[in-house]
Amino acid sequence: MIKGQGKQRPAKMLTEAKAHDELLSVKTAPNCAIDFYSQTTIANSALAYDKMLKLGPVVWLECQKMMAVCGHEAVTSVLRDHRCFSSARGVSINEQVNELLIGSTLNSDPPDHDKTRSITFTPLTPKALTNIRERISLEADRLAERMVKKRCFDGAAELAPYLPLTIVRDLVGLGGHGKENMLSWGAATFELMGDPRERREVARSNMTKLREFLEDTATLENLANEGWAQRATQRGILEGFDNARAAELMRDYIAPSLDTTISAIGYAIWLFSNNPDQWKQLRADRSLIKNAIEEIVRLNTPIRAFSRYTLHDTEVAGVRITKNSRVLMVFGAANRDPDKFSNPNEFNIKRNTRGHVGFGHGVHACLGMHLARLEMECLINALADRVKQFHLTGDVIPGTNSTIFSFTKVPVRVDI
Repeated sequence: MIKGQGKQRPAKMLTEAKAHDELLSVKTAPNCAIDFYSQTTIANSALAYDKMLKLGPVVWLECQKMMAVCGHEAVTSVLRDHRCFSSARGVSINEQVNELLIGSTLNSDPPDHDKTRSITFTPLTPKALTNIRERISLEADRLAERMVKKRCFDGAAELAPYLPLTIVRDLVGLGGHGKENMLSWGAATFELMGDPRERREVARSNMTKLREFLEDTATLENLANEGWAQRATQRGILEGFDNARAAELMRDYIAPSLDTTISAIGYAIWLFSNNPDQWKQLRADRSLIKNAIEEIVRLNTPIRAFSRYTLHDTEVAGVRITKNSRVLMVFGAANRDPDKFSNPNEFNIKRNTRGHVGFGHGVHACLGMHLARLEMECLINALADRVKQFHLTGDVIPGTNSTIFSFTKVPVRVDI
């Protein structure tokens, strides 16, 4: 015994004492009565996020019977830890849906994730997109000119879908049948990642049609020559994928390439209509456009939430989460966390948006985020050339998709 230290406790007793202290330090997640997938909650997502954050960074969703991680620091820490919080068991809260999607880039972990992502990401890098910037800019100018001539238009139904549905569908190149159904197939995929309830049967029907399309041996033969889908599937086959797995690569372009960008554009028009001072600043200084896009995506957060599956017992923000649990990552709440963003519900195009998770975070950061930014940059710039101010002319109508937050109607009048 070292002089002056007194009698030491055996190592076993020290270990047990440490474990006891750790057990006492573990918190229980506060109960949250919000039904995350109800139509009321979806329509008022920002209010729901605020309520969740006031309870804590991790809450227990009583209606869904699962943990929800909503604080910014907690969400980003989880998204960086794929060794515990796995996507390989799927990111839907519905296990039957996960069985259909497992193996896609979104529903996989490294190293499998890295292999498929390296294939489908090739045409979506900033360098690759420079080849289509001029085309997108030209179409954005034409679109803005048509809308402005009308003076009154729907920012969600008329403006927002145009670039994704014209340019992006052509670039993906699924062929006639696939091209015409991309939007409904993507929407169905996102619906079933959450809890669509009364919309379940329609979503399942569209998901079934998508699977039939991917499994049809004629699909690979009918892809547009040199389109993104053809290039990806051909490279997949060269990498050793069989035809079925190569066809699955097309999911990376079908689900995320349309809905999320459409959501963000419609939301942008709503934000600028409600914040004319921000539009005035942007028109005066176009260098603010890129940061304005990040602020729009932060507040909009098109993907409300995805889930992860825990591979071992762990703690998040001091809350114990057990192995084999389905845990919800609430991106929308993380982006409105006052511990990360001051006055988080305020639209400020000069805000420091670094760290927002509107495009995800970690290895699963949005595959198409550079394309979405490019589309929005070209369109906002084209509108800024022509529009002095936006005015709402009626009520906005929120969408109903269980995973994608969007507006289906944003009626506006413009001053030119």
